Amino acid sequence: MSDFKAKRHSVLEVLRQELSLGFLERTFELKGHKFVLRSPTEDDEVWADAFVRSNTPMAMLTSRKAPRLATSIKSIDGVGTVDLFPLPDDMQKEVKAELQKSPVQYRYWLYDQMLMFLSEESSRPFINDLFDAYEKMENDRNEALKKLPNS
Repeated sequence: MSDFKAKRHSVLEVLRQELSLGFLERTFELKGHKFVLRSPTEDDEVWADAFVRSNTPMAMLTSRKAPRLATSIKSIDGVGTVDLFPLPDDMQKEVKAELQKSPVQYRYWLYDQMLMFLSEESSRPFINDLFDAYEKMENDRNEALKKLPNS
């Protein structure tokens, strides 16, 4: 290994800072709408994997997209997921209280709501395009990780 450290492009420092948070967050415009996507945590990936069907290779590929996007979408047109899916007024008080006191359970509830939305017939056409943006973000993350020193 060389004793000389290369001067790094400023984009690497930005990525280092983002990766130190544990995720990357990117804004993508698709069909006139802005989506903020965040790279998933390991817990997010485990949640999403629970929905993958493995009866055929095609089912496995297509059933992977919507759950991954459900964990990744943080806002649409500037509206965060908490505001996109407010807790229903008719939800039992005990259930609502449990969700409000457990950030993890509440996050999974929001993922469920987004997955139901993405699974609706009218939502399906843009899933492939949005998933392409998601994969670009993941590729950026993986490339940045390769370039960062191990320290």
